Amino acid sequence: MSDVSTRFETLAKEWEAHCADHREASNPYVFLNHPSFEAIVALGRPAVPLIVERYREGSVFWGAALRRITGVTTFGDGVVGNLDATRRGWLKWWDAHRAS
Repeated sequence: MSDVSTRFETLAKEWEAHCADHREASNPYVFLNHPSFEAIVALGRPAVPLIVERYREGSVFWGAALRRITGVTTFGDGVVGNLDATRRGWLKWWDAHRAS
């Protein structure tokens, strides 16, 4: 496992635990206000395939991390709106992006 993969796995587990602990929060931005989220974003583009794979399996706000890293705003901010549609949009984007 690469250094980015190892670091990502640790951070993703921390962030997912934070999201689970705050799942009843009425403000969705509480999920993004965490050092693990910021550290995931700081990993940059090498983390994108790892995020996408995690996004395929889970429902936390991975779209927000993808938006911050890629600059793609097509799917909103990743924390409000139709989150399932956002997730499907990002997965479709990734399938088209990595094929090109």
